Amino acid sequence: MSLFDLPRLHFAGVATTRLPTGLRNGLIDLATNTVHTHEGPFPVDRPAHDYHAYLDEHGTRYGADGRADPEGPFNALKGWNFAGNGHFAVDSEIVGVETPDGFDTGDLLVGRKVDMWGHYNEYLATTANRARVFDVDPASDLTTTLMVGQLSFGRQGRSHDVGYLVSGGVSGLAPPRWQNDRHVQGVTGHWLAGQLGRATLYQFVVPADEELRWGEEAAGSPALRLLRQLIDEGRADGLVVQFALAGMAPPAAPGPPDQWGLRGTIAPWRAGEPRTAPAGRLLVPVDDGSLRTLSLRLDAEHVTLNMITAVPVAHRLGPPLDLGDLELRTASGDRLVAVIPSRVYTASAGTSGVVTVAREAGVAAENEALVITAGGRPLLREQETVLVVDDAAVLLDYEEETEVEVSCFVRGEPAPAGAIRVRQFANPRARPLDPPGDVEIVEVATGEGRLTLRGVRPGTTCVLLAADPAELPEPGHALHDGDEAALWRARLGAIAVRVLPDHRHLDAIPQQDVGFEVLYRHIFAYYELTNTFMKSEVFSLADRFKVETHPRLIWTMCDPKNKSKTYYMPPTRDMSAPQARLLLKFLRRQHTQSPAPTLVRAEERRDGGITTRQQLITALRQAATIELAVMLQYLYAAYSVPLYGAGLDRVRSGEWTPEQLRLLCGSGGESLDNGIRGTLITVAREEMIHFLVVNNVLMACGAPFYIPDVDFTRINDRLAVPLDFALEPLSLGSVHRFIAIEQPESMIPAVGPQTGATHPYGSLSELYADIRQGLQRVPDLFMVDKGRGGGEHHLFLRRSVNDAHPDYQLEVDDLASALFAIDVVTEQGEGNILSEAVEGEPSHFDAFVGIADQLSVQPRVGRAPWSPAYPVVRNPTLRAGRATGEQVTDPEARQVMGLFNRSYHMMFQLMAQHFGERPDSSLRRSDLMNAALDIMVGAMRPLGELLVTMPSGRRGKTAGPSFELEEIPAAISRPDVARRAMSLRFDHLAKACHASQVVPERVGDNFALLADFYGRAGMA
Repeated sequence: MSLFDLPRLHFAGVATTRLPTGLRNGLIDLATNTVHTHEGPFPVDRPAHDYHAYLDEHGTRYGADGRADPEGPFNALKGWNFAGNGHFAVDSEIVGVETPDGFDTGDLLVGRKVDMWGHYNEYLATTANRARVFDVDPASDLTTTLMVGQLSFGRQGRSHDVGYLVSGGVSGLAPPRWQNDRHVQGVTGHWLAGQLGRATLYQFVVPADEELRWGEEAAGSPALRLLRQLIDEGRADGLVVQFALAGMAPPAAPGPPDQWGLRGTIAPWRAGEPRTAPAGRLLVPVDDGSLRTLSLRLDAEHVTLNMITAVPVAHRLGPPLDLGDLELRTASGDRLVAVIPSRVYTASAGTSGVVTVAREAGVAAENEALVITAGGRPLLREQETVLVVDDAAVLLDYEEETEVEVSCFVRGEPAPAGAIRVRQFANPRARPLDPPGDVEIVEVATGEGRLTLRGVRPGTTCVLLAADPAELPEPGHALHDGDEAALWRARLGAIAVRVLPDHRHLDAIPQQDVGFEVLYRHIFAYYELTNTFMKSEVFSLADRFKVETHPRLIWTMCDPKNKSKTYYMPPTRDMSAPQARLLLKFLRRQHTQSPAPTLVRAEERRDGGITTRQQLITALRQAATIELAVMLQYLYAAYSVPLYGAGLDRVRSGEWTPEQLRLLCGSGGESLDNGIRGTLITVAREEMIHFLVVNNVLMACGAPFYIPDVDFTRINDRLAVPLDFALEPLSLGSVHRFIAIEQPESMIPAVGPQTGATHPYGSLSELYADIRQGLQRVPDLFMVDKGRGGGEHHLFLRRSVNDAHPDYQLEVDDLASALFAIDVVTEQGEGNILSEAVEGEPSHFDAFVGIADQLSVQPRVGRAPWSPAYPVVRNPTLRAGRATGEQVTDPEARQVMGLFNRSYHMMFQLMAQHFGERPDSSLRRSDLMNAALDIMVGAMRPLGELLVTMPSGRRGKTAGPSFELEEIPAAISRPDVARRAMSLRFDHLAKACHASQVVPERVGDNFALLADFYGRAGMA
């Protein structure tokens, strides 16, 4: 089973890449990861923008027409996408379905979408995960590699409208194959002619055991029924996906994503066939003629040819050129095996270049080489023995060793590998400081069907493999750029290898010395200098506050255990193991440097239901209030648990056991286990998503973004649901309250009817059920245009959502998306709404039941029950006269509570401003929403964690954050005025924080940065 077998699903569309191009300028020493000017190394302690200015001043400039132009927008030293983030995506659909009965134009698959996603990120809980593109050897243009984490196809519209028919996991890298710089004709004279003319083939497989899932509608497609039957019967082991990127659109300006023509095929795959290289008999050019590499298979009556990139095109996205009728012949006897009419291969758009023609009867060709001719002139000749390495893109640490398997095929059939001849060709552009000459980058040991590669010198190299040493090019060949190098790599087994710099000296730096300056000099400076996407899309790695605020996020993305995932950072995948260990030291130092200050001791459903727009908006605002209140009380409970460093002190004093420390605080940075404290924060994050989702539904119905005033001293009397909300420390009692709040409707005891109740709803489930019915009942409800329903926020959504709906990003613009949004909320709270229970992914209800079980078995400490939290007050408040709250009276604690509440206000001010100015724009790319997240993590969290250790004014009790708003934030109508006003508020907060003797300095620094940022934005 392979691409040559049926059924075949052909797809076409556009591929988008954002390959970072700054590393290709010849000024980067990849042996040391150092950045140079033409005069020498660039000092890492200078601002990155100084280096970027140098590149702007010294690089040859080009205009949008690709010609040299001193005033042009393009700079050769920066390339055409200096800010590339490494994302790869496709916008494609199935254009043809081939079965043994011929082309099936009526199969429901035709017109359905094909998507290639990245891997699910466990830490950030993301959907809409992007696949990746990167250069194994940035000093070459022939090693651009793809990485896909999930294939999904068959959706119509969004997946919650008509879902995917097939979805499955993908692992490993997809190295480039069959590259051809002259596929698109007529692009000479452009400074990017090699890119614009290029076609490249990629391939990956979706094994049946990689969570291959079939949608309910899949049975309605004859092609999918046949595919599934082959897999179920063991005649196929999964799916093979081959596709080509060709004809990059000429960029009009630096920065936008690159657009490529895309076409490809999905077919059955069997273990033992190549995973990342095309199957079949390989034919390669005998000269530099127009017909390029292809593969084929001979059957009894037919010849099937894989010509996906073989025939050039006259212009981008144009049809294949007519090269005349082609003849497939035997090489020695010159016997005709098949005719390949031009009318067939020029009309292959619907088959993605896979062509089937009749075979001449009685001509044996299985045991001799083949050629393809045109007018008697040979164009292609068979490479009879082919060595294939699936893992042909290799990154090694210095002195690291890895083993790669080598498969041998003789005229397309598996054969023993025998003796493997190897020659490597180091890339001198990767080591610009070295003198010219051949050097050995890797030691290569050959074995039976395998190679062992060991990195012995930092740099990059191309390792070529052949069965016959005479087939290898002579030493000194330039095999890293250009058409000749691409032909060598297509003909012979080729492995692109990068050996990372020797950073072993970093292991000698003790943990206590690994501060921000050390981290920036030895790791982050290189990435700040060579690429700007982190600064423009996430945060600058030169921003000390951001780095110290998000150490766990940075470590999770850069953890070497995640190198096999698409979300691994850096996207260039070139962080060495010693650098990763240095980063882990920084994370652990941050954990241990956060000890706590010393404590000061002393029914039935209601009738009627929602029938009007106003009733629905009222119910949605109730839901938003509840989701926010739920989030705040979970955060309060999480803050009440000592940080890992303070927990270590409790272990030393005998108050806690090491097991209790791990239960509450996890591993202290050694893994993703953050204990009960981490679970509370994770659930709180999901509740914030629920709050935003409910607001998206509100705004789609024509209501404004809603910020409720959650006053915990009065909230329980104002809700439509009888819930017991309170800010109190983590304890078995508070967890039982959480369980009651998240309890599914099905578990509410059936004790009599609801009569004369003071609350319209008996449970949170009942409120959402009524909202769901109201959405379907109220006419003309949605005011927003299709596609403008907000969203593009993909954090803190579960794997089960990503598996079925990897395209989901919170958007709401019609009834189907609104209902799906409500189901997402109830799924995470109660569970089993969108899907069956998923192992390792408990609902909030189940998570709290588990926490209660763990807390209930903890032994006493002397006469008192074991306490997992600081003795914080219940419902702290700055206001007097609140019977259900406790006024904090300690002056210093009141001052910090005021700072916390002002931070909380500014968080919502930023959100309100985002939705007031650009409600249908991306949440995750909004400077306003990202600043709101910065305040949550960089101000509210440290202030909240400080407050729970400060005296409250009542003997034996500590203070806590009260989440009190003096006024409800609202969007300011003039954006420039809004930014000036926010800058002023941030400046006041910064000064107040810096004036405090107890507030961490970094909190004030964060506010000062925000004041500066919005001050400059207000002047723009």
